[in-house]
Amino acid sequence: MLRGRSRRWLAATFPGGGRTVISLAVIALLILFAGGVAVNLVNQLIIARHLERELAAAHSEVSALQATTQALAARLEYERSDAATEAWARDLGLVRDGDIVIVPERVPSAIPQPPPTTPVPPPLPTPPPNWQRWWYAFFP
Repeated sequence: MLRGRSRRWLAATFPGGGRTVISLAVIALLILFAGGVAVNLVNQLIIARHLERELAAAHSEVSALQATTQALAARLEYERSDAATEAWARDLGLVRDGDIVIVPERVPSAIPQPPPTTPVPPPLPTPPPNWQRWWYAFFP
């Protein structure tokens, strides 16, 4: 297996021989395994916290939807009542049997006076183009 210099180094470094190397390898594997378990545990905790936040948001949304459902149920109950039907009919101008209908006459209103006009000032003369203003600035 190992020859020469490597074998001497192994014998000097690990006096127990091959058993010590195997023990160190097993310890290294156990440390790697424990690290993997720790990383997995942290990931699971992060996922659990995220799911708890989503659950809280879902609970608040459900409670809001339940309140909306209750309000709509109350509105539906009112709309099915006789009072809502009568209010709807009155808004449309319908009358019950036996009611006396009074139709008001339309009285023509006075001719509206036109609003007083304000005098419009005469328009200002347009300023000369920019090149002419420069011309007059340098050559008056």
